[in-house]
Amino acid sequence: MKEKKDELIVQDIINGAKKLMQQYGLKKTTMEDIAKAAGKSKSTLYYYFKDKEEIFDRVINLEIDEFFQTVKITVNKQADAISMLKAYIVTKVKTLRDKTNLYSFAIENDLQGRINKEFTNLRNRYDNEERKLIGSILTKGVESKLFTNEITPEIDTLSELLVSCIRGVEMDIIAHNKNKALADKADLLVEILIKGIGR
Repeated sequence: MKEKKDELIVQDIINGAKKLMQQYGLKKTTMEDIAKAAGKSKSTLYYYFKDKEEIFDRVINLEIDEFFQTVKITVNKQADAISMLKAYIVTKVKTLRDKTNLYSFAIENDLQGRINKEFTNLRNRYDNEERKLIGSILTKGVESKLFTNEITPEIDTLSELLVSCIRGVEMDIIAHNKNKALADKADLLVEILIKGIGR
């Protein structure tokens, strides 16, 4: 019973913090602000978290997991490898566009390197998951004869290249606020890719 209550309190704190951090960034968000947004006392926050950076870490962890699940679910609903590839790129771009503020301050704020290190670790975990997902799409494309068999020995390399390429698009969205018509560019990227690996 107590565990369930603790879980609900932590969830309220995370939800309150997420809204504030998306709106104002980490530096301008205080523990007092988070306590108000969560409808809790400051002492309750300190009972569950040692500081706002720890709350931030939890917010980012949950956001990245949710982000990847959204992409994965959308990809897995597609009928063929080409549609899966398009869904992967377009869903990533569109979902990221909605979460730009959260990711931009994760990258821009340093806080003695701690947050960037945590964010980098999360990105590495996420990138590995993405490479596996892309690898499975490419393998499916080869098996269904949509993609040339010649790419089979290079699937790992191609997966890594594609993840890096999309990360470049993500950085344009996050750091340079270039989000107009990126979904169209994502379609173009898939077309170019398919011309290269298609049969």
